[in-house]
Amino acid sequence: MSDGIESAEAVSLPHFRTFTLPPPGFDVRHASERELLAYGLPRRPDPATHPALAAYWDRVAARQREFIRPELRPLPIRRHIDSALNERCAILEGELARYQEKQLEGGRSNVFVDLAKTIRVPVQDRLTLDVVRVSLKDILAALPQTSTVWSGAYVKRPTSEPIMTVSGEWTVPGVNPPTQPSGALKDGTYLCLAWVGIDGTNGSNDVLQAGTGSQCVVSGGKFTSTRFFAWTEWFTSPWVEVTSLGISVGDRIACTVCAPFQNTHGVALFNNLTTAQTTSVGIDPPAGGTSLVGNVAEWIIEDPTQLSGALFPFPVYSGTTFTGCTAGGRNSELYAWDGTELDMVQGGTTLSTGIIQGKQTVFCHYGK
Repeated sequence: MSDGIESAEAVSLPHFRTFTLPPPGFDVRHASERELLAYGLPRRPDPATHPALAAYWDRVAARQREFIRPELRPLPIRRHIDSALNERCAILEGELARYQEKQLEGGRSNVFVDLAKTIRVPVQDRLTLDVVRVSLKDILAALPQTSTVWSGAYVKRPTSEPIMTVSGEWTVPGVNPPTQPSGALKDGTYLCLAWVGIDGTNGSNDVLQAGTGSQCVVSGGKFTSTRFFAWTEWFTSPWVEVTSLGISVGDRIACTVCAPFQNTHGVALFNNLTTAQTTSVGIDPPAGGTSLVGNVAEWIIEDPTQLSGALFPFPVYSGTTFTGCTAGGRNSELYAWDGTELDMVQGGTTLSTGIIQGKQTVFCHYGK
């Protein structure tokens, strides 16, 4: 075992817990709250206060067939949060000039339609832009933000309470190395992560997250291998691979990350809907006083960081749609369309774009 893995294991594995497996034939839908807690499964949300999360819970519970014990392996790869997301204020100056010169005084003005398309305002909101005077502040609030490592979307907590749970579903993306201008392939390990999580920006230096990884390797100028895996983490502790849960390209994954006791304990629940396998990982907070703030919830495609501190080369990944994108506090429910889009930009180049496509849908695609 390498020094990196030994070091990670010493730090990270004590922070993770496994739960008693349910007996054969166990049906989540008819379990008591005591049973759900014992088996590391989230209780059913209240349909009155959390209708979307309750519907998601019901649908996933109906497809849980085989419960497996999580086997964990530390990953010798550094992670870091991107706590300083940047507003994309650099709309084309011409668009802003046209907006300022043609304040709507009545009727329909094409400048608002063009501007709505430029900043990717959802279709259902474009008529509002056509008929209502929109301030510059409103426009900037609708802009995507940029990150060097994340793309997708995030939603902020309500003022009344922290976010305690987030759910999402996606298909494990396929990956290929990008072709160089010469047509050659550059040697390296290319890695793309898809995940849901809580915190990591907007004033929080923690993040509780779980997802899948899609990796491809180029050696000697040739595409040599791919690998797909499940993982979870409570930053700042190192992350771990869930080796006992089989993951393949094209598998449909449903994932819930929650902190049922707010900042003292977390749970990552994986459901491979393709294989009907389910596993649950308990996670204690990292040492050093880190706790879950509950400021934001995210649905993200990420470019992670190597042990050297450099980013992994980012692969060309198949377009990934997160569905069921819902988060909640004790008494509130939030949806993707309440959130902000993120684009991954490195060295002035947009590597991955996040688009909020509906109430509970976030689409990420390679490039601009």
